[in-house]
Formats: sequence, structure tokens, C-alpha cells
Amino acid sequence: MAAGVKRVGSTARRAFLGMTLAAGVALLSSGGARAEATDLTIAIQYGLSYLPLMVAKNHGLIEKYAAAEGIGPVKINWLVLNGGVAANDALLSGNAQIVSAGISPLLAAWDRTRGGIGVKAISGLDSSAFWINSNNPNVRSIRDLTDKDRIAVPAVKVSINSVVLQIAAEKEFGPGHHYDFEALTTPLSPPDATAALVSGKTEITGHVTTPTYGTLQLAHPNVHRIFNSRDVIGEATLVLSYTTQKFYDENPKLTAAVVKAMGDGFALIKRDKAEAARIYLAEERSKLTQDEVVALLNNPDISYSQIPHNTGVIADYMHRIGSIKTKPASWKDYTLPILHSETGS
Repeated sequence: MAAGVKRVGSTARRAFLGMTLAAGVALLSSGGARAEATDLTIAIQYGLSYLPLMVAKNHGLIEKYAAAEGIGPVKINWLVLNGGVAANDALLSGNAQIVSAGISPLLAAWDRTRGGIGVKAISGLDSSAFWINSNNPNVRSIRDLTDKDRIAVPAVKVSINSVVLQIAAEKEFGPGHHYDFEALTTPLSPPDATAALVSGKTEITGHVTTPTYGTLQLAHPNVHRIFNSRDVIGEATLVLSYTTQKFYDENPKLTAAVVKAMGDGFALIKRDKAEAARIYLAEERSKLTQDEVVALLNNPDISYSQIPHNTGVIADYMHRIGSIKTKPASWKDYTLPILHSETGS
């Protein structure tokens, strides 16, 4: 045996192991067994739909509330994705812990992960209308669409934009006709779709969009609106932020910090639209002026809601056509308990 090295005897080893086990049990009982994450990736998309999170990012609100919870310093990585498919891929692969997308991708992921990691919403985001704009002078309503038209959506079939088009088709032509325009859709990001639509030089003749990009399009005389989702769906929270039950269970304080930060974002948008517009233009390249963004935020077709409402209309539709296997009994089925004290739908 080397000089100065003493071997711990079996009795001493047993005593040491016993003390270690006792300390571990005490640590588990105190709730300190596992530190919460300090590296967080959040994915958003294009447009004013994601403004509450942009405010949280710009003002460092998540970091602020995480520090107040005793977590940190927290490093936040921000991704900008195109469409709910990309958002779900990022979440399910672990490349992002919180994503934001339409209610339809959320429901698809919730249905797929029930009994597993459990994808669920942490907050509503955007309750704005979805518009369908066209540059085809022969198309004045969706009934006028033909196989010569091409309609841009972020992702074919599963994006909320596509679902809005499906519901519009069913409303116009009756049950069973929800996929009538599916062959006309093509995947494009909102900026690319806007450029294509206003140029009139590509195959794109329509775009299912939010007022952010829809307003830019309608500023051009060759573009007109042919559909407003509120005429069929009413006002509904169609864009939400979501994570997994697993992440929430392991990081309840960090999740709460994100939700509180978003709450401040909603409050700022309501209180100070000029500052909200400034933040949007700082966070996303846009051809809109600050005054134009303020005007958009005052547009009745744009609204925000942290508490999801009227989401059941999409859940019921998706279950009826077979897009999801399980019909949610309540909006609480696909949201986390952090929202359940509120009155949602």
C-alpha cells in the first residue's frame, strides 16, 4: 500500500454509505434533488402573433423572473421557425424546450405524445383573425378558386393556416369537402409568400395569413381579401406557446418565469402600443413603419389572449375529420395546470 494512503474498512464504508444515503433522502425531501435548467431554447415564428414573446425577449423579462425564482443566470436561445411542423420537430427532438405555433400543430403533438412526454400549452398567444388574400382578379371568394390557383401556407395540411382553409372549404361546400383546396396549397414562409403574392410573377395567387403580412399585401392594388376566419370560426386563440409535461415537471419555476414574462408582454401591448411597435420592428425585419404597426395593433382583427378561448372548435373539427384520434374532453386536456385556475375554452 502506498505511503499516506489509508484504506477505509468495511464498517467505516458502511457507515459512510449510510450517511450519504440519509443525506440524499433529506435532499430529495427538501425538493432540491435536481436543479432546474439554466439553458433554454424558445422557438417563435414570423409576425405580430409572437409579439408577447418578443417583448419578453427585448426587455429581458424571462431572465428577470427566473432570477426572482432563484434560478440562473439563465441563458436563452431564440429560434425563428416557419410553421408548426418545424416547431413540433424542434420540440420533440429536444432542440427547443418551448415553441409557439398554431392550435392545430399543438393538438397533433398532444395527441401523438399522450401517455409519454405529454405536449401541452403553457399560454395562449394570438387570437387574431386569419385572412385569405388573392391577386387573382377572377377570385372574389373561395368559391371562385380553381386548380390554376396556388395558395401559400407555412406547412401543408397541418398548419393552422391550412386548417383555416379546410374549415372555409367545408363551410362553403359542406361536410366532406374540407380537403377540396388541399392540392392548391404550397409551403412558403410568410415573408416569401408576401413577396410572391404582391409581385404577381409567380404561381402564387393566394395566401392564408395573419393581418401582419395581410396588411402589407393589401397595400398593393393587385391584392384583395377573399376570406376572414372570424366569419366562420369567430374570435379564437389560434396560436399558443407549448412545451412538454416532462419539461414542466422538471422545471416548474422556470416555466412559471416564462409565463409571467409573457404576462408582462401582454400587458405592455395593451398599455403602450408605441413601445410594442418599436419592439416588433427591433426584433423582426419589416417594411412596416412604427405608425403602421401601431395601427395594426389597434385593428379589431388583431387581439391577444394569454388564456386560450374557443380552441375547442378546432379540436372538435380535427377529431371529426380524423386528424387527431383522441377528442379532448376540455381545453384543460391540452394545457398545463399553470393555466387551469383561469376560465378558458
